Amino acid sequence: MSRVSIIALVAFLALAVLVLTMHTHSAQRLQARALQLVRPLHTTTSGLGQSLGALGNGLKSLEETENENKILVVENQKLRARNQMLDDLEADNNSLRQALDFKKRSQFNLLPARIIARSSTAWWSNVQIDRGEQDGLDSDMPVVTDIGLVGKTTTVAANTAYVLLVTDENCKVAAYVEGTKEKGIVNGERSSVNVQPNLNLSYLSKSASLQPGQKVFSSGVSGGVFPYNLLLGTVKEFQVRALDAHAVVVPAVDVSKLENVFVVLPERGKGGGGERRTGGDASRNVPTAPAASTPSTRR
Repeated sequence: MSRVSIIALVAFLALAVLVLTMHTHSAQRLQARALQLVRPLHTTTSGLGQSLGALGNGLKSLEETENENKILVVENQKLRARNQMLDDLEADNNSLRQALDFKKRSQFNLLPARIIARSSTAWWSNVQIDRGEQDGLDSDMPVVTDIGLVGKTTTVAANTAYVLLVTDENCKVAAYVEGTKEKGIVNGERSSVNVQPNLNLSYLSKSASLQPGQKVFSSGVSGGVFPYNLLLGTVKEFQVRALDAHAVVVPAVDVSKLENVFVVLPERGKGGGGERRTGGDASRNVPTAPAASTPSTRR
């Protein structure tokens, strides 16, 4: 054992003997001084324990807050979905109300129909509706909305029919330009699926000098398919060609948004499309359907 260790052991033993032989009062004073020395350490340890306890409570509160936030996020999503549904219902109601109003004020005998499918190969060519022979439909009947001309029926089955859209290049409509004596033939044009085509108005006189914004209507050729005065679109640009003049026309009806349409039925005891009537605008937007049909050449 080293010398230092021996001295420390002797000092410890001497202190122990002193404490044992010390008067009780003196021993208590010595204990009190020892407690006074360790009190700061005890206080620090106690405070640390309280701080750790508070931190634990804080962490628990944070977890509860996160759970409440998740619940609020879910509730917010539900409310947004409900609001969107209500907005859609309001839009549908407004659309139906507008369509019914058009049917009441129109001079045509109109049959409402819903588009149930679109052509998968040519978006702007054909749509399929939920009306057919059992509803009095036949081929070559005009199809309209409250805005303007949509097209005409082609192949008709018992409970469904295909509609050749006015934007198809095979759909030809005799037309006139408002405020002028200009008449010509309107037909659609080939276009990619994602681009809505314009209409072409051909066989105009070179002196026509049409201006952008002028409206183009069906002219109601006798014996043709389409009644008089159905809106086809508005002039976008005018071009003079070698033999005639030509106008690019923006369609009045956005066929990409169609959901509901009207089929113009013949008046009882009367023929169909060639009569000159002043009441025919057209119906409203409608989703569309596919169809492969051989278009009629009647206008």
